[in-house]
Amino acid sequence: MPQSRLPDVNTAIIVYRREAITDLKGNRYDACLGALHALNGMLPKEYRVTISTLDYNIMMKEGLFATCKFCTQESDFRTVKTFELVLPFVNSVIATQAKEKIWLCSHCQKENRTGETMFTNKIFKKPYYLRVVPDPPTRKDGMMGRTQFHMQFSSWFWTTLGELEAQLAQFRDDNWKKPGSIYDIDDDLGDTGEENY
Repeated sequence: MPQSRLPDVNTAIIVYRREAITDLKGNRYDACLGALHALNGMLPKEYRVTISTLDYNIMMKEGLFATCKFCTQESDFRTVKTFELVLPFVNSVIATQAKEKIWLCSHCQKENRTGETMFTNKIFKKPYYLRVVPDPPTRKDGMMGRTQFHMQFSSWFWTTLGELEAQLAQFRDDNWKKPGSIYDIDDDLGDTGEENY
């Protein structure tokens, strides 16, 4: 397929990127959102950024996580139910303690011994790119709402644009020298008007 017949995605990306930034500066938030959605839509499905507060909050959970020995699912240790179990006399003599800490898995509801649990401490190092961002902020009425909304929207915008740029770069890197008819330049484009010296 001749390259000239393909949609000019590169130019569209440049136009929508410029449009999004210009609309942000001009406080045209709906147009800004539209340009970001268009940028995201030009990416193949496997490179698109998900816009979901629920998915973002799940992905961004940091802290101490406990792995259940029964279902092998991770649970945020700050939110699980913990309690102390009084050990029988023989077990307390062997363990040299009268009580044992137990936690309840939030997925399978089974009891896990804290002493036998594998813990993971999750901390994100900046910059990080997760391919997911929260939903854009919503505008509230009133003068204070406008000022706060612009600051919140600006922060959300630059986070989202950063994620999109990371995915655009990854897509470009993954397909830079990929063989195939849409990536190869057609040999039969005809005379370009340039002479070889």
